[in-house]
Order: sequence, then structure tokens, then C-alpha cells
Amino acid sequence: MSVILDLLRNNRDRAISDLVASLVEQVPRYALANPAEMRRHVEQIFDGYLQAIETGDISEATKSLRAAANRRATQGFAPADFITAMLMTYPVVRSIIRVAGPRQDATYAHEFERVEAVTTRLIAEGSNYFATKLGEKVHGELAAAQAQKRELEERNRLLERRDADTQETLQSTLDLNSRVIASLSSGVVVVDPQRRVTLWSARMEEVLGIPAAEAEGQPIDALVSARVKGVQVSELIERVRTLGRLPMTKLLFVTADGSQRHLYVRGERLRASADEEGLSTVIIVDDITERELLIDSFSRYVSKEVVQQLLSRSRVTNKLTGERKTCTVLFADIRGFTGISERLSLEALHELLNQYFRVMIDQVTAHDGIIDKFIGDKIMAVFSGGEAEGAAAAARAALEIHRQVAALNASGGKEPIAVGVGINTGQVVMGTVGSEERMSFTVIGDAVNVADRLQGLAGPSETVVGGRTAVLLAETFRLADLGPRSLKGRSSPELTYRLEGLKA
Repeated sequence: MSVILDLLRNNRDRAISDLVASLVEQVPRYALANPAEMRRHVEQIFDGYLQAIETGDISEATKSLRAAANRRATQGFAPADFITAMLMTYPVVRSIIRVAGPRQDATYAHEFERVEAVTTRLIAEGSNYFATKLGEKVHGELAAAQAQKRELEERNRLLERRDADTQETLQSTLDLNSRVIASLSSGVVVVDPQRRVTLWSARMEEVLGIPAAEAEGQPIDALVSARVKGVQVSELIERVRTLGRLPMTKLLFVTADGSQRHLYVRGERLRASADEEGLSTVIIVDDITERELLIDSFSRYVSKEVVQQLLSRSRVTNKLTGERKTCTVLFADIRGFTGISERLSLEALHELLNQYFRVMIDQVTAHDGIIDKFIGDKIMAVFSGGEAEGAAAAARAALEIHRQVAALNASGGKEPIAVGVGINTGQVVMGTVGSEERMSFTVIGDAVNVADRLQGLAGPSETVVGGRTAVLLAETFRLADLGPRSLKGRSSPELTYRLEGLKA
């Protein structure tokens, strides 16, 4: 075999170049490979091939072929592409041997047959190995695809469970929202972007007398304008859409039956959006008709501040409650009222008291105080705007009361009166007392008792203040020190001062 082997070795570079050219020509995918890298791989395979021809051992050549098969299988070559590349070896080798060697030499022909046998074995070995690796790759890809399919199926099941849970949560939330809206004391209306009613709460039915069955799905403008007077719904909704909200606004509605309703109306955009045409609107309505009547009626007897405090507490609880505060308490009483009562008729006495009380009420409220109660001809007032501010307000109110009473006396034709005033500052409990059936709003505490005792010390047209109040008034008001005085019901004397006026 030395003759053929020598021929192949002498024509090695030619054979390798012919193999590379044939691969590029016959298998298009090889044209995309790096030329230098492809030639190096062909050289390794051809050198192993020559060794197999020389020794009959194809292991080295098989090793190179398997490396090539691994690369091509990984690169996704089709079996036909790889087998075609393998078959390129035989015509290249045969052309070199037949061109260079004697055609009629029997020994030469015998050696050529052995070369063909080695070539065939290597082609078969490489093709089988490539098929095996390609099968492993396909099997691996199939296993990966099946695993991915199982993963996707599991994800789908998880998503279905989550979707079911979300739907259940959403439905529960909607049910809860419906129950909450139904329980609200406020009426709620939701209007879609086309201004059709999508929600009309039960409270709205009560307030405006329009059933939800008639309201939902209807244009809000036509619905309200046909049944209610006194409001331009389109303007309210347009304001919400333009400004984002409608602050609480008090309106007077006149329903279809002619009844009047005082309502607080406010509005919000239901969701944020850059597209104003896609906004829904929620309108919240509070019926304050009864509240307005209560404030108007009750304020004729006590201050509106007391009414507001009582109403604010009633919204929280019906229980008797109290709040510890520091405030200034003022008591005022007509001096010699018993004698005046004896001298005047009941009608004249009633008129005199009304004039007196009008002065008291006007001056207390003008200085941010509240009338707590009337006790015969005595009044009790509370100033709670801060410790120093409350004391100063009470002092100014007392001075003005004396001035107004003097002016009332100077007008003539009436029994002259004089008022004694006591003022004290300290901690009290402000709240409701009594029982759940009958309540009274007042302030209680030692500071209240001291203020009443100080009023008892005051002479006609005098105001006596306690020690703590005097400290708070010292910079602004003129005070005369009356010294410590024993007060009824107290174990230690109380410092007392007479309020004489404002400092210049």
C-alpha cells in the first residue's frame, strides 16, 4: 500500500483544497463557515484518514470525524448535508489515485480496493455517529419542549386559579361596596362618560324621591331636570371633569312634590385619566334639611357654637361624653334683682330681662364666647379660644357689658340695673351631662365654681377676676388687687382682683 499512500501524502494539500472546494460547492451551509477553521478541521480528518490507510487502525480518523459530527449536529446541519460532506472524500481520493497511478498494475488495483474499504468504513462510522448525535439532540430538544409545555400548563393552571381568586375577590369587593353604599347616610350617584347614571344609591331614592330602577341607565341631565328644581346638574359634572373635583357646596333643591331640601353636594372624578372624555363622575349628596332646621331653631336659645358641638358629638356616639379643656368662665348677675322684681309688673320685668339678656348675648358672642346657660337673671358664659386669648376675650366682654348696661339705663324710662361679673380661668370638663333621655351641654369643674363665687364678690358694675386670670391679663388690662378672699366651699383663700379697664 506504500505506493498509494505515497501518492496521497504527496498530494495532501491538493486533496484538502479539493475537499474544501467540494464542501462549499455541494453543501451551501459550509459556505457560511470560517474558511481557515474549516480547512483546519478537514486537515485533521484527512491526516487521520491517511493514518488509517497506513495502519488499518481507524480510531484516530474516527475521533476527528466524531468531533466534526458533534459540531455539525450542534449547528443544526441536516443528515443529508453531513453525509454529502462525508461522501466528498471518495471522489477526491479516487481522482488523485487514478490520475497519478498506473491503471493496469494488479498490485496497485488491490491496494486501491483496500483504500476504498477504509474510506467506506469511515464514511459509515461518521454517518452513524452523526445520526446518533442528531437523535440525541432531537430527543433533548423534545424533552426540553415537553418540559416547557408542562411548565406552561402549570403556569396556565396557576393563572386560572389566580384569575378565579381575583374574580372572587372582585365580586366580594363589589358586594361589599354595594352594601357600604347602601348603608351610607349620604346619597351616591355615579355617572359614566356619556352622563348616563350607572349607580343611584338607596339614600338618593329617599332624598330626591326618584327610584333607582327609574334612574339607572338614564341621562342624568334629563332625569334631574324633570324631577328636581334648583340645580344645574350639567354644570356640576362639567366642573368636576374640568377641575377634578367639586368642593362641598350647599344647594336648595325643590322636589317634584314641592318640598324643599337643603343639600350638601360634592363631586370627584371616579378615576384619573389624561383623556377627559373618558372620565366617570361620582356625586355625593348629604341631606341637611333637618340639621338646618335644628340649628336655626336651637340657636334662638343657645349659641350656634353649642349647637355645632352637640351635633358633632351626636354623629359619633349617643353616650354622654366630656373633654378636658382650659378655658375662661364668666358669670354675670343683676344686683338687687329681688327688689326690682317686687317693684315691677311681670310684663315689665320680662321686657327688662329680655333687654338685659340681649346685651349679654350680643357681647359674649361678639367676643367669641358661648352662652352656657341662663339661671334666673344670672348667665354663665365660656371662652375657650386658648388660655390667654380666652381670658382677654372674657375681660373685654365684661367691660363692654358694663358699658352697654349703663347705656341702657341712660336711655330712661326703665328700672336702672347694675351687673356684677366674676371671671376665672382653669381646667374644666366640657361635654354633655344628664342621661341618654335628657342631656345638657355644659362645663363643670372647680374653675366654674370659683367664677361663680367671684361674681358673688363683685359689687354693682364691677368685675372680679381670679389669680390665674389676673396673670393672663396683667400686660393689657388695669387691675386692682383686692387681696386674698375666702370663697364659700374652698379651704384656702383665692387671690382676687378688680378689672378696671384697658391700659392706655
